[in-house]
Amino acid sequence: MLDILSLTIPFFAIILLGSLARHKQYFSDRDGQMLARFAFFVALPPFMFVAITATDVTSAFHIGFIMRYEIGTITMFILSALFVRMFLRLSNPERGLFCLNTAYPNYGYIGVPLAILAFGEQAAIPVSMLLVCDTIILLIMTNILSHSPESGRLSQALYSTFISMLKNPLLMSVLVGFAFSAMGFRIEGMPDRFLQMLAGAAAPTALFALGITLIGQPIRATMNEIVPITIFKLCVHPAIIAALFLGWPSAVPIDPLWIQVAILFACLPIAANVFALSQFYGIYQGRTATTIMLTTVIASLSVPAILYLLVTLVPVG
Repeated sequence: MLDILSLTIPFFAIILLGSLARHKQYFSDRDGQMLARFAFFVALPPFMFVAITATDVTSAFHIGFIMRYEIGTITMFILSALFVRMFLRLSNPERGLFCLNTAYPNYGYIGVPLAILAFGEQAAIPVSMLLVCDTIILLIMTNILSHSPESGRLSQALYSTFISMLKNPLLMSVLVGFAFSAMGFRIEGMPDRFLQMLAGAAAPTALFALGITLIGQPIRATMNEIVPITIFKLCVHPAIIAALFLGWPSAVPIDPLWIQVAILFACLPIAANVFALSQFYGIYQGRTATTIMLTTVIASLSVPAILYLLVTLVPVG
C-alpha cells in the first residue's frame, strides 16, 4: 500500500502545486494553456517514443491479448458515445473528448511504474504492447468521433480524421516509436540524452498545467458529465476488460500475469495526456481537468483494492 501511495502522492502534489501557483496568481489561465501546449507538442512525443522503444514490443506479440483489450476499448467508446447521444447535448468534438476520458488510462505516470512494482520486470512486455496499441486505437477513435460532420458524409469524416491524425504529434510519435521498435533500431548517445531530457519534462509540465486549469472550474454545473465519466472509467471499463479476459477462452493461452496487467491498466484514472489533447483541440479543457483530478483521488483507494483482488483471484503461475 505504501509503495502504491508513493506513486500517486507525487502525482497529486504536482497538480496541487499548479493550483496553488494559480491561486497565488503566479500563473494565469493563459500560462496554463501555454504549458499544456509545451507538454503536448514538445515533451509528450519524446516521452511516448522513449517509452515504446525501450522494449522490443514485437518479440512476444500476442494477438489474442491485444484483440481482447482493444475490443474493450472500442466497446467503452461506443457505450459512452451512446450515453452522450441519449442524455447529453455535446458537439462532435466534445463527444470525442468525453469518450476519450472514459477509456484513456494513466499509463505513463502511474500504470507503467505500478505494474513493474507489482508484478516485476516480466510485466514490461504486456505493458509495452498495451501502451503502443491502445494509444493508437484511442487517438484514432477520438479523431473519428471529433471530426464526424453532422451531415454524416463519410468522405468528409475520413478526410478530416486523416488530416487531424497527421497533425497530432502524440499519435505520430507512437507510430514512429512502434516502427523503430519493430525494426530493432536504437537511439544512443547524444540524441538519446536529448530525448530523455525532453521526456523527463512531460509529466511535471502536464500535471502542473492541469493544476493551473483546475482553479475556477464550475464543478457543480458539469456534474452531469463528470460523474458519468468517473463511473465509466473506474467501474465500467475495468469490468469490460475483466469480462473479456476471464470469460472469453483463448486458443493460445494468455499468461495470467498479462491478464493482471490488462485489468490493472483498465482501472487506472484518466491520463493527464487527455488534458493535453483537450488543449490541442481547444475544447473540454475544464471538465477534463476536473475529471482527471476526481478519478485520480478515487483511484488512490480503488486501485490498491483492485490490485489486491487481482493478486488473490488471478494468481500468477
